[in-house]
Amino acid sequence: MSKTQLSLPVALGWIVASMLVFSGGGYALCKRYYSPSIASAPFSVISALVQTGPQKEVLKTEYLAELLHLSNDSPCRVDTFNLTKAQEALLASPLISKAEVKLIKPHTLYVDYTARQPLAWLEDYPNVVIDKEGVPFPFTPFFAPKNLPALYLGLAPFGEAPEETYKPLVKWHKPLQGKAVDLAFTILNCLTDLAVCDQFVVKRIDLSSAFAESYGMREIVITTEDSFTLRLCNKDVQCIIPRFLRLSTKNYAQELGNYLKLREVLLAEEQKTLSLLEPSAPIVRLKEKILDFRLQQLAFIQNP
Repeated sequence: MSKTQLSLPVALGWIVASMLVFSGGGYALCKRYYSPSIASAPFSVISALVQTGPQKEVLKTEYLAELLHLSNDSPCRVDTFNLTKAQEALLASPLISKAEVKLIKPHTLYVDYTARQPLAWLEDYPNVVIDKEGVPFPFTPFFAPKNLPALYLGLAPFGEAPEETYKPLVKWHKPLQGKAVDLAFTILNCLTDLAVCDQFVVKRIDLSSAFAESYGMREIVITTEDSFTLRLCNKDVQCIIPRFLRLSTKNYAQELGNYLKLREVLLAEEQKTLSLLEPSAPIVRLKEKILDFRLQQLAFIQNP
């Protein structure tokens, strides 16, 4: 049998080609099984996140994915994903009150949750609101702008125990408790009654001195605004009338009723004053008035 001898250049070419083929194939094989992004086939990696709940997409899916440590750069395998820890991660957010996590084969994560809904600003701290249960949570950047009343209680720094026993300790996930909080919710319920909220807007409720040691210092201060449109100088002008109501801690309900009666008289006088103006701007804001109802049968009106 004759043997075919290859020239040196041809032999070297075959050697180089075979090295490239085997090294390339080996690299592709290793990449298929060991690369983090490709190691798991599409059917074994969580690739979709679906959210449901009483409110429609209150929180962005990106935020939920962040809580669950889901990332395109580091895919999670379906067979190793811990549903219990995922639920705990969601409930660790102060924004979420209830949560349930399920896997829908082949690769979808299903999240059913209830987000807390803001009832009022807790003005003692920046960017903190409370819900109907008195639980604090951050507002921005999770919710669209809302016209919410502000509560000011004169609280200790966030997370620190207050010196006054009637004031609450404020922490995430913990409902506010104490007689100052009970009073705040009672007043909020009175002021959000349809018969009242249709008449004026409540901007702020100050309860920081509601339980002061000195009876003479005890008061509730409510900031309200009347807003309506008048035709002045052949153009529509928005008129805003701010008022401060100083109320007692015991008879505030009756005093609010007295204000509603007095308000009709005040509005008639203020509209007469406004009709004499020649405004250059589309909005006119009158000077605020202080109305003190703490003495029975009397109401002191003061222009600051």
